[in-house]
Amino acid sequence: MRNLLHCRRGSVAFATTIALLPLIGMMALGGEAASWYATKQHAQNAADAAAYAAAVQKACALSGGGCDISQDYVYRGKQFAAQSGFCNTGDANAYPGSGCGTNPTGISRSVQINLLTTWNGTAGTYVQAIVGQQQPAYLAKVLGMSTVNINAGAVAKLRGATKPPCALALTGTIGFQGSPNINAPNCGMASDDAAANAINFTGGGTTMNLGSLSTVGGCTGSTTFCNTAQTYMPAPIPNPFSALDGSLTTLCGASPSLPTTCGLQTNGVCNTSGLVAYTAATPCTNNSTHITSNGTIALSGVYFISGDLKITGTPTISGTATFILLPGATISNQGSAIINITGPTTAPSTSSLPAALQSSASLFQYMAMYDASAAAVQFGGNTNITLTGNIYAPTATVTFQGNPTLNLSGGNSCGQLVAAAIQFNGNATFDDTGTGCGTSQLQTSQYVQLVP
Repeated sequence: MRNLLHCRRGSVAFATTIALLPLIGMMALGGEAASWYATKQHAQNAADAAAYAAAVQKACALSGGGCDISQDYVYRGKQFAAQSGFCNTGDANAYPGSGCGTNPTGISRSVQINLLTTWNGTAGTYVQAIVGQQQPAYLAKVLGMSTVNINAGAVAKLRGATKPPCALALTGTIGFQGSPNINAPNCGMASDDAAANAINFTGGGTTMNLGSLSTVGGCTGSTTFCNTAQTYMPAPIPNPFSALDGSLTTLCGASPSLPTTCGLQTNGVCNTSGLVAYTAATPCTNNSTHITSNGTIALSGVYFISGDLKITGTPTISGTATFILLPGATISNQGSAIINITGPTTAPSTSSLPAALQSSASLFQYMAMYDASAAAVQFGGNTNITLTGNIYAPTATVTFQGNPTLNLSGGNSCGQLVAAAIQFNGNATFDDTGTGCGTSQLQTSQYVQLVP
């Protein structure tokens, strides 16, 4: 017995077992902490997705269209958080594609979506998503912890033009040469051209009071103006009048011989020295009309133009009307005419349009001129031009040369100039100062970026 009490065999194993107990405990705590880290990463992914989705929805709403506006940015943010399994209590089945289900006993999750006007001291429009999970502590209870709160947050910033455009170049450049005067503080100009000179300044005489300047491409010329431009935007601005192009193809055919009358009448009552409006009784186009009058020509209705409309006199041409230039048509405005055309505040009646265009009648509301011809359009000389409403020339370059005045706005209205390319040369004046110019039909170019 005495020898057994003095035997040391197995003492190392016993001491090792005792020493391993705290090590095993620390390893267990490490394993629990690792699970917290995994949950944190999962929560961060959910927060990133929620902030980005909410910001995209907000940007789309601000841009003026192209998205489902039946749900707001808060809904979209929570929907994407739910797809990652994070929902507020009671919202497990509130969103399509939800992965929330039923949380294990003791675990609760939360989601917050906030709209911010500053982040880290920088002003702007931001959307913040905060997701969290509260769960019971297990081995960590030895450290005095009964529950563990795991939170993650993300912030997405809306970037882009601050004002909607009222002038859009669909495929070419917006150019400024000489000393044009641009006055449109409540709206902007944009180009969907991806070229490096999509916005181009030549010379240093441009005067500009413009709400925004943006392009899918770049800006060349004046550093002063180019530094304020939003360049290389990720997506072009949609053409709000594109449906008119298909309707006109239905009227005129896909490849008509130019110039074309698109089957409209040119003889009889249509063959006058003035301008004849289209009606069901007079389905006319004003074909190769030459205006030399020095009197007044009153306008009312829809006027189709084919061939070359020449103005060499000094008439006053005014009224509420829409000019539609058919493919191959041109306007040669070489006199000193005073032209004052106001787009109609209501869509034209079906009797004022050929059957092929009647489905697009709503797009002619506020439309002062629809130029379906690819021939370049130049307004110049000493002509005083006031076009109140929209100008749409999807395949033509529209140039304002010399010292004409383009005034798109009237009172509370705001007109849009949409053309293949736009040039302001000489002392041309572009004025779009109507108080309604903050609600242009053109979308505001926006994109979203997650920020630290």
